[in-house]
Amino acid sequence: MTASDPHLRALRALHAVTKRVHASLDLTQTLDAVASGVVEASGFGLAAVNLAEENGDYTTVAVAGSDDLRRELLGSTGSAEDWRELFRRAERWGSLYFVDHHRGVPESLNAWVPDIEAPDDPALWHPLDCLFAPLMAPSGEWLGVLSVDLPDDGRRPEAQQQEILAFFAEHAAIAIQHARLHSQLEQSQAEAEYAATHDSLTGLANRALLKARIDALPALGAPHVGVLVVDLNGFKKVNDEAGHEAGDEVLRIVAQRLQHHLRADDLLARTGGDEFVAVLSGEDLSGVLPATAERLREAVAEPICGTTGVYRIGASVGYALGRAGEDYSRLIPTADAAMYREKRRSSAPVP
Repeated sequence: MTASDPHLRALRALHAVTKRVHASLDLTQTLDAVASGVVEASGFGLAAVNLAEENGDYTTVAVAGSDDLRRELLGSTGSAEDWRELFRRAERWGSLYFVDHHRGVPESLNAWVPDIEAPDDPALWHPLDCLFAPLMAPSGEWLGVLSVDLPDDGRRPEAQQQEILAFFAEHAAIAIQHARLHSQLEQSQAEAEYAATHDSLTGLANRALLKARIDALPALGAPHVGVLVVDLNGFKKVNDEAGHEAGDEVLRIVAQRLQHHLRADDLLARTGGDEFVAVLSGEDLSGVLPATAERLREAVAEPICGTTGVYRIGASVGYALGRAGEDYSRLIPTADAAMYREKRRSSAPVP
């Protein structure tokens, strides 16, 4: 085999492409690299990657070789039944599936027909011929299907070209699986980080995120910080009389109301069973804090219409004002003490 041998050149191109594919852990980039790599390395003018969905359908997620083909096929979906029918019609070429123009693809399957003449020679590529390479995980799971068209020499691919395509499909499948695993790992890490910093019932920040936000304020350039502590009045009665499911619903609705009456940059956290803390920052909060506290009281006092009934509760709100960078452990107790003074002054019973 000489350096000018087409097979050797294809293998070298394949090696370069597979390195690029494996270097990417982003699924979208991986799929684009797969499609582009097939055009570069396997001797076909057109390539598309059809990714398997959970329900068995296939969606075209990457296309290379033609802008017209990309516009027409990208994002299109074929049903699982249509693809099964296509493979029933196919002739097996080792690990590949070839559907010639006599059998044709199912009419309901969106297929692209290249603008070439139909040849008389059966060894030449017909515009209705189709060749497919399954992208299979080592476990045997079908990750997708690689479809190719328009062989460069205009002929049905011989054994060497088929081997290159099958070999590339095998490496592409592994790269896709790696990208998926990486994506799943990132998602799991993001979910774990979210769970560590947020309340599972209301989706609000928890104590850890609250403290981190206060600690980060000096770096954000906000000179002052205000802390409001909101404690619900009459909530225990909801739990005792209507049950914890009703109590959970009330807490979620209260959380939404409180969030609605805060500014976009303010942080709201649930720090206890029926206790919430809001952190505000800015230039001058001396007037903002009491006004915000009043809005929060009024918001909670509105009747709460839940799926299990209508409930009326109240809220005691205390607040503390300090400079950014002050000890978190000082601001919270100061606001908490103010909240309890208000609770004692009110006629609402302490739960």
